[in-house]
Amino acid sequence: MTMSSLVINRVGCFQFKTSFAPCTIMQIIRYDMDALQQQLTETISRAPNFFLGSPIIIDLEKIHSQTLDFVQLKKILSANNLVPMGVRNGTPEQLQDAASNGLPTLTVGKLTHNDTAKKKTVEQPMTKLITSPIRSGMQIYAKDADLIVTSSVSAGAELLADGHIHVYGPLRGRALAGVQGNAKARIFCRTLEAELISIAGYYLTKEDIQTLPGSHGMIQIYLDNEQVRIETIS
Repeated sequence: MTMSSLVINRVGCFQFKTSFAPCTIMQIIRYDMDALQQQLTETISRAPNFFLGSPIIIDLEKIHSQTLDFVQLKKILSANNLVPMGVRNGTPEQLQDAASNGLPTLTVGKLTHNDTAKKKTVEQPMTKLITSPIRSGMQIYAKDADLIVTSSVSAGAELLADGHIHVYGPLRGRALAGVQGNAKARIFCRTLEAELISIAGYYLTKEDIQTLPGSHGMIQIYLDNEQVRIETIS
């Protein structure tokens, strides 16, 4: 039975998505440069250290009918201490226009057709079990598998899994489930004190995560219509 839940609405011009690669995906949802500038300033102000100097790849999948001013977009990103690296998922015309303005086509953070075919050959998900504490600076990746941690995860540590993540000690640091795009992946924990949580690239920072009233028992984190939802399970 669900006791309480938290959903963060991300209504705006764009949404940031985490990636297993060392970059951040900026998926533009609505093309409005003034609104984008305002939303970007507000987003970065909530977690300035997280975004400072971040390489950005611009995802155009949701605005194929638009003609973009890539010069202005690059200026807005640079003015906010972000580093525009390139674009992905655009129409041929958009990709050509972007390339002519110094933004090459990149495929970072997106599975290729061959990668997807390889994943379909995995008949049954594997499980990676970690029984010792995950210290600050450590990174644990469960490739093609779920990740189970029976101990604590310290601030500054990072958990990544292609499948689900289960943490039975305090969850601090960063936890990214479904890092290769599995939107059905979930994160389960008993104590949520994370710096960042992510499902298939959609994420919440520590500043986004609010205290759940009367949260007793297991916590689950999952994706619902591109919204990160947090619920407690009795």
